[in-house]
Amino acid sequence: MDANITFRIDSDVKAEMSAICAQLGMTTSTAFNIFAKAFVRAKGMPFVVTIQEPMISISKEAMLNETDQLLEDSSANESQLRGVS
Repeated sequence: MDANITFRIDSDVKAEMSAICAQLGMTTSTAFNIFAKAFVRAKGMPFVVTIQEPMISISKEAMLNETDQLLEDSSANESQLRGVS
């Protein structure tokens, strides 16, 4: 027997989801049913739910400086391994 569920969702998210579902050839109801069945099968979220650390922004200059330092260190280590001063 089918049952109805009513819940709130952000209108922008709903519109975006509807558009994606339409591209996939399904309704949002079908998408939620797929999720619900996956939830039951997994006995919980069918994907990992984590708290992600915010991405750290680094300038191009800092990235290049760090890369240069790594290359210098690598070159020095190679020279030491070869016995070259």
